[in-house]
Amino acid sequence: MDNSKRNVHTSGPLGMLVKTGQIKKINLTEEPDQGNLQHVGLDGLKSTGSYFKTQAGIQFSENELVFLDPKECEPWEYANRSEDEMGNMDELIKSIRENSQLQPVLVRSHPTPHDGIKYQIIFGRRRHAACLALGIKLLVIKKDGLSLQEAILCQDAENKFRQDVSNYSNALLYKKLLTTKAFKTEKELAEKLRVSPSSLNELMCYAKLPKEVVDNISNIHALPVYMAAKIVRLLADDKSLLSKIISCSSEIGKSINTPAKLEAALSKDDDFKENVSRRTKTVHDKNNKKLFTFKVDHKGVPSIKFQKELVDVLDFDSLCDQLKATIESLTKFGRPNLIQETAE
Repeated sequence: MDNSKRNVHTSGPLGMLVKTGQIKKINLTEEPDQGNLQHVGLDGLKSTGSYFKTQAGIQFSENELVFLDPKECEPWEYANRSEDEMGNMDELIKSIRENSQLQPVLVRSHPTPHDGIKYQIIFGRRRHAACLALGIKLLVIKKDGLSLQEAILCQDAENKFRQDVSNYSNALLYKKLLTTKAFKTEKELAEKLRVSPSSLNELMCYAKLPKEVVDNISNIHALPVYMAAKIVRLLADDKSLLSKIISCSSEIGKSINTPAKLEAALSKDDDFKENVSRRTKTVHDKNNKKLFTFKVDHKGVPSIKFQKELVDVLDFDSLCDQLKATIESLTKFGRPNLIQETAE
């Protein structure tokens, strides 16, 4: 029996998915949403039958929810989940074994079937691997009319909803999409993904990191975007820094977790060290007991932290008045750019 022809009715998995809130029934005659996934893959369908939407916004008809043999499916070439982002597969396998597959996978017919492979997995790679391991049928939404761009948008929406694919992996995918001309420009890609061009441009910094640096960073998937952007900016200004960045890259994201610390690790210049010392300065009394610490973080935000035991002895109203008077005297002839002097 060809399971791909077998519809999943409300008395089976479809009803379970609706009941558990994984999908909801929709009426296509209602006023459409303005989301970029509206009616993806539904064009040309008859007005009869039932239609549904996943939590990530993927719309499908009742006839498109089917069971497939997972051995006939493989991840498509634009999959952005890397091998080291598969997570705890044992836990997922146990969950599917005990509770069934609660979230469908999105597939389309393979454009070049081969070796028994008939379908491409657009998203749901972990669920596919779990069903393969269990030797059970894979519950999928099968959309044969998806264009490349529509499939990318579906994958992006699902991953953003799950929040389990790193910025680094997404950046590599976006670079591939631009290289292969799936999207002509970053502007077009940003519009389709519904993100600002500046946000996409910043995210693309991950794809500009040298391979030698990426290979040495302990967990590139956890590296904050501001650190990736800082490395790229430093190298753009001075390519000779590459060897220094490589030498300390094993600590980037760990002990070197801010742009300021990265600069400090790279620099041997005394003037620079003087600037860094002004970022964090601890003041002691005449008996060398700590009084307070003045700090400017990597974003240029200043703060003063007093020792706890001073709370009961300081007159904070008077202290604030003195600070105010000091700052007013500094700004009497025009406010100095204090942040620029101490920031990165």
